[in-house]
Amino acid sequence: MTETSSGNNKYSHIFLGILAVLAILAVLKVSKDVTIPLVLSFFCFLLFSPLLRRLDKLHIPKIFSVTFVMALLLFIFVLAGWFVIMTVDTLVRLIPFYAEKVVSLDRLISSRVSTFVDLPLGTSFLSLLPVNWSSLAISSLTSISNKFLDITKVATLVYIFFLFLLLERQSVIPKLLAAIPKSKGMKIAVMFERITRQISKYLLLKAVISAFTGLFFFLAAIVTGLDLPILWGVLAFVFNFIPSVGSVIVTTLTIFMALIQFAPDWTNVMYVGILTISTQMILGNIIDPRLQGGQLNLSPFVILVSLSLWGFIWGIPGMFISVPLTSVLQILCANIKSLRPVAILISSGKSYQRESTKQRTLERYLRKQDKLKRGEHPTAAHMAEAENAEATNDYHKGDFVLPESFGDKK
Repeated sequence: MTETSSGNNKYSHIFLGILAVLAILAVLKVSKDVTIPLVLSFFCFLLFSPLLRRLDKLHIPKIFSVTFVMALLLFIFVLAGWFVIMTVDTLVRLIPFYAEKVVSLDRLISSRVSTFVDLPLGTSFLSLLPVNWSSLAISSLTSISNKFLDITKVATLVYIFFLFLLLERQSVIPKLLAAIPKSKGMKIAVMFERITRQISKYLLLKAVISAFTGLFFFLAAIVTGLDLPILWGVLAFVFNFIPSVGSVIVTTLTIFMALIQFAPDWTNVMYVGILTISTQMILGNIIDPRLQGGQLNLSPFVILVSLSLWGFIWGIPGMFISVPLTSVLQILCANIKSLRPVAILISSGKSYQRESTKQRTLERYLRKQDKLKRGEHPTAAHMAEAENAEATNDYHKGDFVLPESFGDKK
């Protein structure tokens, strides 16, 4: 009876937990006008934390360090606003020019397709679209200008929240230690410090990788003669913060722009495609994972799910901060005993695979030692076969070396 009641309590707790999570997500979606600036300011604070720690080590007075960082953030906001306004104005003026290019490309594609399929004379694929694409492009760019006031309000809130986070940063840990019992307070302080350092490192490395991605996209546009090279560099920098999907979007847009501008000269289109795709492959799939390592320890599937979830809740800002947000939740779950299984499930699982492999190898080693103690000496052939099998297995190489193998040659 007791076991049945405890099992029912367990399931009821799980059910209530799911309801609580759904309620929190609903509140976050409804209150996004406040929560988005608050969360963005927190991640801006984490991004600037390494710089602040460096200024503290140099014994720069707090007033000067805060003033310098606030001025730097203001400069970034003003530069971003100026860039958006100038880009939208340039694109609106260039729409008629590119409209002619798109019409010419449509005629070229129609003529090429008509050599394989019988098409009526004067067939246009653009006419199959349910909307006037050129008017839609102009209206979309105009809507960005109309929303500039809303963007300015969000940026102002982020700036104000960021200022107060800077002023409070040195008193957070002492207040936690004073407000919470000593053992729990120290645990929460350590967890908070781990979150700030881990997410700060991720954001800083991501910013550096994104900057190099934007630089190489800019150089690719300059070398091939692609129009608006600064735009493609900035878009590559910004979209690189969206995991997996962002690099695909900006690469596709760049190649599509090259197709519109250069067709029927396919050489430059191929150059743009090769340069942009190779940039994403080298920086995104080789250098970025090596620099980041396994510090976030998130499953790729969980990253895609979090991208969709936070994108649904907060739109584009949620997509940009989906990975660090999920990492924060994982750290919180790992430090709460009842939620620790959740942290394990959303992790990449590599550390647990290594631990399981280490345990299996250790068990084999202990069994072999036990047989030797009992006098069950294996034959030389069996020992050679076992050593060969161990040498050819890749699943535990590099994890650890058993004590009797310290002096062995590889």
